[in-house]
Amino acid sequence: MATIKRKKQKTKIELPKLKMPGFGTFLFAFVFIYILIRVVAYVNDSDPIIFTVEQSTYDTDFTATGLAVRSETVITASATGTPCYYIRDGEKVSKGANIYAIDSSGSMQAAMSDMQENGSALLTSADYTSLNNQIKMFKNGFSASNFGNVYNFKTSIDNKLLELYEELALEQVSNGSSSFSLDAQKAPFSGLVTYYQDGYESVDVKNLTPELFDKTVYTKQSLKSDGQVSAGSAVCKLINDEEWNIAISLSKDEFDKVTQNEYASFTINNSSRKIRSTYDKIEKDGHYYIVVSFNKYIAQYVNERFLDINFMFEESSGLKIPASSVITKDVYMIPVDYLTGGSGDSDLTHFNQVTYGNSGSTSIKQISPIIYFTDKRFCYVDPSSIDSDAVLQKNNSKDTFSVATAAKYTMDGVLCVSRGTAEFRRIEVIVSGDDYSIIKPDLSYGISRYDRILLDGHSMKEGELIYQ
Repeated sequence: MATIKRKKQKTKIELPKLKMPGFGTFLFAFVFIYILIRVVAYVNDSDPIIFTVEQSTYDTDFTATGLAVRSETVITASATGTPCYYIRDGEKVSKGANIYAIDSSGSMQAAMSDMQENGSALLTSADYTSLNNQIKMFKNGFSASNFGNVYNFKTSIDNKLLELYEELALEQVSNGSSSFSLDAQKAPFSGLVTYYQDGYESVDVKNLTPELFDKTVYTKQSLKSDGQVSAGSAVCKLINDEEWNIAISLSKDEFDKVTQNEYASFTINNSSRKIRSTYDKIEKDGHYYIVVSFNKYIAQYVNERFLDINFMFEESSGLKIPASSVITKDVYMIPVDYLTGGSGDSDLTHFNQVTYGNSGSTSIKQISPIIYFTDKRFCYVDPSSIDSDAVLQKNNSKDTFSVATAAKYTMDGVLCVSRGTAEFRRIEVIVSGDDYSIIKPDLSYGISRYDRILLDGHSMKEGELIYQ
């Protein structure tokens, strides 16, 4: 029987047709990428901010600490007892006049205790007016930066009250007891009387040290007492000479500034009185002082050891620039001996550069790189204007100098917008502030009023093109 063979049927699988992106899709993608690139470029390449240089005036007044140096003699008690003071603080006494007396009986001490408990009712309106005036003067001149003056003020008020009570107590004792007697002590010489001691009595302008000007460790002891004092203890101080000095401690820069002039102009403790005086200079162990001598005003400052000396100078002008515009640049320091004049030019603005031929021969060619400035020893040359391996030769000499061995000097400057590029210009800062600086005008390779500079000196590099 014949076998029937069946043909195998092939299954046909249809693949899905891929649809190609249309023109619109390509256009959208292209526009999106273009916009993204432009946004990124705008963020990264925003236009630099330009600042126009302005002219400005400035002053360089400053305040320094002055030390009052006087001829001072401490007067000691002749016996043990309660002191009675005849002379008010800061008043002048003549030679042979009574300064104080010692009460050995104790009557004065009892009267003083009574006065301090009940004496306020006996004070006159004139006494209260005097106290109020002292308080007003202190309030008007008070500064939180000198808080230590509060303690000095308290001492002066205490002494003032003690003087008033002493007068009342002395009058009460004298009228109430016929047996009351005082051992009066007379002034050995004429002078001003004061009632404090601070350990500076023997200071002389010849033995100045920085430690003497340290207010943080300064102490002042009142010599007035309403109780007993022992024989030999200090009771008052006598300043026996109208001649006195103010020694002023200065930094090196301040010292150089003050000593540029023969006369120093200043005020004392913000006084309205302007003083113009000669001075003596002292340089000792790396420290700098000036000493101003007086033959008046001693009574005004008899109770003050430290004085605020405000030096005043004439107002000057300069160029005002943002502090953010200042950058630095390293330049070559080349000895000035290698400077020479150019062809037909007597100005020393060129160098003789040694060049080497293929056969080993040498010749000289003149170059004129950018020289920002010169001093007595060096000229300061822009590195981009001279080959780093250049060899220079002195004029009429065989001596040579390799630029590769030149020292570097870090120069302050700004980037000036000039001919469409960021060009480095040097500056010298006179007064530096947080936001702005005042710089010296009329420098070689410097800037002038109305020049345009980059507000942010680090936003571009020297030589970059500026599109605006």
